[in-house]
Amino acid sequence: MRPDAHSLLACSAAALLAVVVYVNALHNPFVYDDYHTVVANASIRPPAALRAILLYDVKRPVVNVSYAIDRALWGAAPFGFHVTNVVLHALNVVLLFNLAWRFTTSVRAAFAAAVLFAVHPLMTEAVGYISGRSELLCALFFIAAVMCGWRWLRGDGRRWAFATIALWVAALAAKETAIMFPFVLLALDRLALDGSDDPAGRRRRLIGIHAPLIGVTVAAGVARLALLALVEYPGQVRIHWRYVLLELDVIRRYLWLLVNPRGQTIFHGVVPVDSVLQPRALVSFAVVGSIVWLVWRLRSVRWPAAFGLFWFLVLLVPSSALAVLDQGEPMAEHRIYLASCGLFVAAGAGIAWMAARLDGAGAGLRSLGRLGFSAFVVASALVTVVRNTVWADPVALMRESVDLAPDHARSHLLLGEALQDAGRRAEAIEEYRAAIRLRPAEVMAYLKLGRCLGEMGRLGEARAAFRDALRIDPGNALARQSLTLLDEWESRLVPDARRR
Repeated sequence: MRPDAHSLLACSAAALLAVVVYVNALHNPFVYDDYHTVVANASIRPPAALRAILLYDVKRPVVNVSYAIDRALWGAAPFGFHVTNVVLHALNVVLLFNLAWRFTTSVRAAFAAAVLFAVHPLMTEAVGYISGRSELLCALFFIAAVMCGWRWLRGDGRRWAFATIALWVAALAAKETAIMFPFVLLALDRLALDGSDDPAGRRRRLIGIHAPLIGVTVAAGVARLALLALVEYPGQVRIHWRYVLLELDVIRRYLWLLVNPRGQTIFHGVVPVDSVLQPRALVSFAVVGSIVWLVWRLRSVRWPAAFGLFWFLVLLVPSSALAVLDQGEPMAEHRIYLASCGLFVAAGAGIAWMAARLDGAGAGLRSLGRLGFSAFVVASALVTVVRNTVWADPVALMRESVDLAPDHARSHLLLGEALQDAGRRAEAIEEYRAAIRLRPAEVMAYLKLGRCLGEMGRLGEARAAFRDALRIDPGNALARQSLTLLDEWESRLVPDARRR
């Protein structure tokens, strides 16, 4: 299909909205992980060496390359990094529009999908957070790979095969979530092309395209898990089956935030689900089961909607798998970015279907439907703008997480770090101690507490905090180094005091 004036105008409007709602985020400061990924990242400082850039984070080299380019173009201030994030988001909106338009052949469906994706406040953690860059780049290459894969499956030429593989590799170099691409491509084949050609053609694609890609995926997944268990966290990786119930509940919560984005925060507290008979477990089974049922039900009548729902579920598998292995936070808003693309495609297809039904129901109902959709878009855009203002103040951002998850040590630890960075050390100490009370075995809280006490000159208390850290983890190098530094500091202070 060739774009016409109508489709170009709709696509441009959606992309423009994606920029407008994030204008007030451009001057936001570095926050949380930004200090590791950007501020303290020596590999991107001029004169930058390509080898150092690529090796700084070998799992996501594309992301660090983008940071190095930003650093060279804009300097060390966060403004330029934010500009790049917003531009990437707008490009993703354009790609999603084109994908939805080609799959549904409806500008209405494509516009609905793209504009919802552009302004939805749940995207703010990926777009407004500089360290969310991995999500943006992964989505950019992933969506483009799906579009090229569509041409490959249709037999439009070998160049589309090369483009698909290259884009998939680029997506993997941005974030490991892209490992699920072969399953998305297989679903696209089965949903969009099944029945459109002879069984021999489907069998050739299964053997020549899907089997090799899935084989590479499985081998890479096994290798990654082996690296995690044997090198990165030896002896610490094991399967926690009850976390499967927790991750099903997290999917339910993501869906609810997409419908009603209240209670957003940089850190979401989660409560374990210990039994399949708990109400939350039953509701989660019902929600996820309903999505699976819709995929099956819509596969032959509304395949783009079925494909989008499948995309949503399968792209949440990698982060859920890590949570089941007790690695990383069970829930984080930035992880929904790429997964939500599929859900917005499904939503766009559904909205276009409803709009077509309303076309024959009279002008009044048509106007009511348009008004309802417009009201949701405007409300979402306003919430996104307000959400950006929360990210403008690191202390307010972290205090929000404490207010929403007061019984979780992680939220207090994050607030303590923000307060310490702001020079409010007395308040930071209280938050670190709150984190220790909630999770006495958390070594990092003792280290942060000791450092903060040391900055205030309370050396005896700082020493006690570092010793507590060593009691929990006798081999902790940071605690030993900190104690050594305290001893050296005191040895210099004593002679100075005697001379006075």
